Amino acid sequence: MKVCIPSFKPGGLNAPISEHFGHCEIFTVADIDDTKILGAWPLSNEYEGEHNCEIPIQRIIKENVECMIVGGIGRGPLMGFQQLGIKVYSGASGTVADTLTKFIEGALKAAGNEDLCQGGCH
Repeated sequence: MKVCIPSFKPGGLNAPISEHFGHCEIFTVADIDDTKILGAWPLSNEYEGEHNCEIPIQRIIKENVECMIVGGIGRGPLMGFQQLGIKVYSGASGTVADTLTKFIEGALKAAGNEDLCQGGCH
């Protein structure tokens, strides 16, 4: 399963988690199975012009990501992922590796309205 997590540069397993989906420096995409992390790589969140969460959503879709794990996310991106069948979980904290371990252990919950960021999460 491919999982995507907003993080700080340079990305990867040791990268700290970014608290807000749309304003993260970079995404880390990881390939996991039921018990372990198989690999991880960075995915750009750079864009030109005005901030638009649709751009990173399209990049993430091209990576065939099945699941997003976030610390915070706006209503638009959350609904966008849900409409595309990409599951979104909340509870990202620490490093990417810490968060993936929690996910594999089943310690994270599906993101809901209480996890929505009002624009000040970044």
